[in-house]
Amino acid sequence: MAFFCGLLNAGEPATAVATVTAGFVSGITVTSGGSGYFSEPAVTITGGGGSGATAKAILSGDKVALVVVLTAGSGYTSAPRITIESPPLGLVLEMIPKLTVAGPAGSLAQVEWAVDLSGPWIAWSNVLVSAEGIVLVDLKPEPVRRFYRAVLVQRPVGPAGFIWVYPGTFLMGSPWSEEDRGGDEIQHSVVLTHGFWLSDHEVTQAEYSGVMGSNPSWFTGNLNLPVERVSWNDAVLYCQKLTERERAAGRITAQQAYRLPTEAEWEYAARAGTTGARHGDLSSIAWWAGNAGNQTHPVKQRSANAWGFYDMIGNVWEWCADRYGTYQSGSVNDPVGPVSGLHRVCRGGDWDDGAWRQRSARRFMYEPVESGNGLGFRPVLSAVR
Repeated sequence: MAFFCGLLNAGEPATAVATVTAGFVSGITVTSGGSGYFSEPAVTITGGGGSGATAKAILSGDKVALVVVLTAGSGYTSAPRITIESPPLGLVLEMIPKLTVAGPAGSLAQVEWAVDLSGPWIAWSNVLVSAEGIVLVDLKPEPVRRFYRAVLVQRPVGPAGFIWVYPGTFLMGSPWSEEDRGGDEIQHSVVLTHGFWLSDHEVTQAEYSGVMGSNPSWFTGNLNLPVERVSWNDAVLYCQKLTERERAAGRITAQQAYRLPTEAEWEYAARAGTTGARHGDLSSIAWWAGNAGNQTHPVKQRSANAWGFYDMIGNVWEWCADRYGTYQSGSVNDPVGPVSGLHRVCRGGDWDDGAWRQRSARRFMYEPVESGNGLGFRPVLSAVR
């Protein structure tokens, strides 16, 4: 634990998106007002194939409330990028304790405090540890001396080949600055309030044929290859049959079931605490167009992410439970996608895709009856809810 006399607080940068009509920038919508602004920030308009557009930010309190187009420019073939200057640094003068919690990546730690080393110890916060460690700041310590400790919480035991994923909060989608990002990747905060087990690998041909009695795959010759040519309907049926088999064998309870992950659960596990385009060097973590040799490869041959999951990027696309649709705005709890729609989401890229599709935030969609030699899945085991 270290004490310091102030916090440098840069506030939150504002964000906005542009609308283009007939080659002109016709409007700019603020998607987040940010915080910590004390004067109007500069607004920069770049890209989109055109030039000449300018805009001005208007504040309400310390937030950007409006961005007004001053000149519309010309020649825009797509929406340009809007960059709003970051707020200045401010100094909050307080004496506060700062703690760093380190441990195995993906583990859950309970942080506790006491006024004496002999206890009693009082639970303060639970944190999911990333590879870089977690920094906590106790903004409201009691006006007495405090001691802190972190205790690792035991990971629940699940089926072989499955990893427990703790509840947590993460940023879903991608920032405007991410190369190759899609327009449907609007970044937003997601809170997952329930833990779940997720397979550490894509379902193999051996596993699929053991449950379904057949192997639809195009690439064969090794039963550790991921199963493909699987429709969303096939993947859901597999989960249902696996649930029936495992309940009958007494290996799971009647209150548990296998299913496809939600899109949010998939991305949370794929990121494993990271915030970049992917969780590591592409050729080290994935089979993709640059190294796959025009075929799938046996699972678990590339490097796992920090939480132990293999092939979250590349090899085969993975079906998710959700229908495809626009993300909800703001912070959301346990999102499950729209209630209607023709297409289902798949994630992760496959052996035939370039780097632009091999990203944690990349979204794709197919009709639930479609299949192909780049479509597979991995199941979740969770409580029925």
